[in-house]
Amino acid sequence: MKILLCSMPDTVPQFSSNTWRAPNLAISSIAGNIKPHHEVALADLVLKRETLLPSVKNIIESYRPDVIGLSAMTFQFDTARRLADYIKGLYPDIKTAVGGYHATLMYEEIASSDEGKSFDFVIRGEGEKTFDELLDAIEGKLRLADVPGLSYRHNGGFSHNEPRPLDNLDTLQLPRRNARVWQGYFFSGKGLDMIETSRGCTMTCNFCSMNRMYGRTFRTYSFERIMQDLTNAKKNGARYIAFADDNITLNVKRLESLCDAIVAAGHDDLRYIVQASTSGIASSPVLAQKMARAGIQIVFLGIENVSERNLQIMNKGNVLDKTKRAIEYLHNNNILIVGGMILGHAEDKEEDIAQNFEFFDKANIDFYGDQIITPYPKTGMRDILIKEGLVTNNTDFKKYNGFWANVKTKHLSSDELQFLRWKYRQKYSTFFKTTPVFKANFALVNLLRVLILRPYYRIKNRITSIGKTELDIFKRDMKRYVEMNAFFDRK
Repeated sequence: MKILLCSMPDTVPQFSSNTWRAPNLAISSIAGNIKPHHEVALADLVLKRETLLPSVKNIIESYRPDVIGLSAMTFQFDTARRLADYIKGLYPDIKTAVGGYHATLMYEEIASSDEGKSFDFVIRGEGEKTFDELLDAIEGKLRLADVPGLSYRHNGGFSHNEPRPLDNLDTLQLPRRNARVWQGYFFSGKGLDMIETSRGCTMTCNFCSMNRMYGRTFRTYSFERIMQDLTNAKKNGARYIAFADDNITLNVKRLESLCDAIVAAGHDDLRYIVQASTSGIASSPVLAQKMARAGIQIVFLGIENVSERNLQIMNKGNVLDKTKRAIEYLHNNNILIVGGMILGHAEDKEEDIAQNFEFFDKANIDFYGDQIITPYPKTGMRDILIKEGLVTNNTDFKKYNGFWANVKTKHLSSDELQFLRWKYRQKYSTFFKTTPVFKANFALVNLLRVLILRPYYRIKNRITSIGKTELDIFKRDMKRYVEMNAFFDRK
């Protein structure tokens, strides 16, 4: 059969497709674990944001797939649903499947509503073996009822099979990167790819839905397999690698050994982006040294918040001293930090939001990964916020991406929270500030900023703000952010 696997085009404004365009690792991995007698094509729709529907129609008519799989995060699910409606309207005989975090957490709700009308199958949990066995069942080699992790259309509704046990990661084949239909993945002007060295996290953070996907488990790939994956990514043009691990610093000694293995294998010619906990980085000054030696250039650091009160609410504990130490260790080794920041907790006032941005500014955090607390489905944080009456958007999951205010605090409305987050991000924008580590890593880019880009945008901002209040500019920006993912409203 011919299989077409698609990732969704929706992006978060903080990490727009103009900054980087990354391939979807999940569909690449699923493709690598489909039996070789099937033909597989991968369509990362983030590469076709401006021409979504024509591009989808063109690839379907040229490739003629028998089965189309759609992978979606929670904020992308509405696009996946509408895309499935579009596909079924034109090509009713094509089988459609949906998978990913949202489908795993919300499969019962999807199956029992109109949201599931254009899907024939829902893939729950890890998709590699479930999707491969689904294809066996479509070919008549297996009963649909015997595929763990599968929900399928049956008797006018859906039947839900038993969950699939978690995989032994070393039984999985490498991602099939050469099946990608389009090219154009990049970060900082260089080829970008994704790999993972582990799956899962054993932490108890109540704002995260990871435990509903994997439970509180931590599974690792062998170093040999990781090196093979890096070699494969290089052959497919990667110069930057983003590690997709949920918590790569959960085992600090393993990460140190992984850095040594990268150097020994000669893969320190790549540049790496990872996400890490402050506790993990702070636990060892040697770790940051080895990370730098291996080529790790950027760390998304889970600072989350600088208020002890809010850290306790998130089950993060009092980690502020560790946060300061982690920042010191990384910056001492010229590793750039994307600071993870979560705002909008129950007791937050304007001064609490300002406090976080001021801390980031004084600490010379190189990029801001600021988010507003989001009541993601099936999380403990969602239950708490609903119980306290603080959720203002219960059902429009399109806005569940960390950018939009779906909650209020006891002192701020959703609109005020959205505005204050925008206001302080504008005030402390790292685009108009050069951190020492940014300058050390991107001297030419910084020179371009100083001589051309900053003057240009300062002048442009002044001109476009003439006759407008701060609130007018805020509303203009929010309108643009709404429209950036409104694919089905474009003519």
